[in-house]
Amino acid sequence: MKRGFPCVHPASLLAALLLAAPPATAVTPAELLGNGEYQRAFETAVGRGDALTASRAAAAMTEYRAGGRDWTARAVQAARQAVTAAPDSPDSHLALGSALGLQARAGGYTLGALNTAQQARAALDRALSLAPDRADIQAVLAEWHAGAWVKAGVFSGGNAERARTLATRAARAAPDSVFVQGHAGISLALLKDPQARAVLTRAAALPATAALDRDVQAQVRTVLGTLPATD
Repeated sequence: MKRGFPCVHPASLLAALLLAAPPATAVTPAELLGNGEYQRAFETAVGRGDALTASRAAAAMTEYRAGGRDWTARAVQAARQAVTAAPDSPDSHLALGSALGLQARAGGYTLGALNTAQQARAALDRALSLAPDRADIQAVLAEWHAGAWVKAGVFSGGNAERARTLATRAARAAPDSVFVQGHAGISLALLKDPQARAVLTRAAALPATAALDRDVQAQVRTVLGTLPATD
């Protein structure tokens, strides 16, 4: 009897190799968020029970992809879930404050929007109390105060000096963060502060390490274009 290797069909061999190969590493919600795939990041985060990343992704859809009120509502809902799951997490409260801030901004000049804005401030204040040295929280809270002050003055609860102090402190603490420089600069621009141009220019010039950075820089360039020309 003639001995030799058994005859294996090529298709069967390929199937066996595929089954034996290690599974490809799944892309995480955080990676999708960093890549600017905000909708997919949201859907993946929801599927994995990652409420914090889901809120960030939904907020990014609103802020940078013109996602509209539905995405803002998703950002708020996911952030509330994140706070419930981790009540002592500054990131959860930051996400909630940011999402509520977007919701208040879309609400216009109504009592409901004012109430939502106050909830946003409370969440951001809580985030800062949990992490008082976090420059990103300082920058977002500065933008809340600046925006509220410009929108409705003392009636909004906004404080121009508080905004200026927080923005300046954040910009000095994180000179290489596109996010911090961008939001600190936007806060100063809202107040027509002479420091705004320098901070925004730095934000636009910093190397972008993620799509989120590039989206912030696009927003920064828009604000830069509204500033009065210098002599």
